[in-house]
Amino acid sequence: MNRLFRMTWFPLVFQLLTLGALVLLIAGGLTADTGDMAFARVLRNTNAANLIVWSYWWPLIILSAIFLGRVWCTVCPIELVTSLASKIGLRRKPPAFLRSGWVVTGFYILILFVGIHSLAIHRVPFRMALYMIGLFGTAVAVGLLFARNTFCAHVCPIGHLLGLYARLAPMGWGVRDKSLCSHCVDRSCTSDKTAYKFQGRSCGVFLRPADIEDNTECLVCGQCLKACDRNNPGIDARPNPGWFPRRWFRDLLDLKPMTAAQAAFCLVVSGFVVYEVFTEWSVTKDLLLWTPTKLEQALGASGAWSRGILQSIILFAALPAIFWLLPFVAFRLAGGRLPPGDYLLRFGIAFIPIMAAAHVVKALLKTTSRIPYWEYVVADPVGVKTAHGILDATLPLTALPAWRDPAITVVAIALMGVAIALSLFVVRKLIAAHVRKSGWRAAPLYLIPGLYGGAFAVMIIAWRL
Repeated sequence: MNRLFRMTWFPLVFQLLTLGALVLLIAGGLTADTGDMAFARVLRNTNAANLIVWSYWWPLIILSAIFLGRVWCTVCPIELVTSLASKIGLRRKPPAFLRSGWVVTGFYILILFVGIHSLAIHRVPFRMALYMIGLFGTAVAVGLLFARNTFCAHVCPIGHLLGLYARLAPMGWGVRDKSLCSHCVDRSCTSDKTAYKFQGRSCGVFLRPADIEDNTECLVCGQCLKACDRNNPGIDARPNPGWFPRRWFRDLLDLKPMTAAQAAFCLVVSGFVVYEVFTEWSVTKDLLLWTPTKLEQALGASGAWSRGILQSIILFAALPAIFWLLPFVAFRLAGGRLPPGDYLLRFGIAFIPIMAAAHVVKALLKTTSRIPYWEYVVADPVGVKTAHGILDATLPLTALPAWRDPAITVVAIALMGVAIALSLFVVRKLIAAHVRKSGWRAAPLYLIPGLYGGAFAVMIIAWRL
């Protein structure tokens, strides 16, 4: 891989390919529109663009972050266009509110609350296409205004998600020899002089390779490796930066706390994955939606906007807040002492492995459940005729492969078991490092994996077995 990063065409060729794919997916989404949400539930699987984006592209991004780190950023077409825009733009330093991380959190919440749960951009191909155009346009605008990769570092709505999940990955960007960096004269990997070179530019997110300790922020673009390779060539041990193996879960076990913006993001996502997995089974779906449904009836919320926002607040803010705060309240009632901020920013990382496992389970369920639709996608990529045929029962869907259910059951139970064990270990390390006079008083903190992971484990076992 490091040899590839030295090549001029890598990852540029892959970014051009994904850019072409993005344009085709937008075009494919613009061909199919509907205001009928019952029809949209089928159309989302018969329209080729929508099927690829939400059932394959997005799950693969999640899986790649967990197992390989932020490698999606390596081939992301938006990284390419925002970098090119910054070459001809104003190159202003991003203001403090952008650098705080709250824009990423707010952008994600906007997409989740309004885009998905109010406007159904994940079900209506036309709306999905408009969302992707908006995301593309935002990246260009930010690139024209601000320096380097400001969009990727401080605006991209999935930046926090990729960074948090990448803490689990056994691969990461760094340097072979830190002492070499300390004696470096040209500092081409961080210099303003090389910041806007097309190939071999300095870090777009203002990182010094020798200081990178985790996968949270590095985009794995490989530009610092090219810069190190092409400036003062011939020096022994250069290029020094590279993509190297590391032990599994190292970044998580190093107990680096989250920022406030990351913690808020993590809380919302922890509720989202509960919704994603629990709504797969009708029993837990009814239980999960009981409170929002009753509130909708009591408040007279009948429109898509009011229902979507109300459901989002309950499911993605109120419900995860209960999971997060119950262990802390029990800990304080038992006489434990820990500032609320320390709990949220430090112990919040114990939710990450369980969230990631649940996301993988959902990804496997989604990608495999869509297999029967591929029979009709090639002949009807727009998907409108196919959707009508499925609803009219004139087009039968092939049964899922026999291996699908038992295989996913085994994988889901195994993944959740590993995630809960890892979360328990993280809580134990956090208690040892940050809780004074822990003893029995610290026991309620183990409710983090106990309540949150236990909810997933019980649901998966009851549903699948």
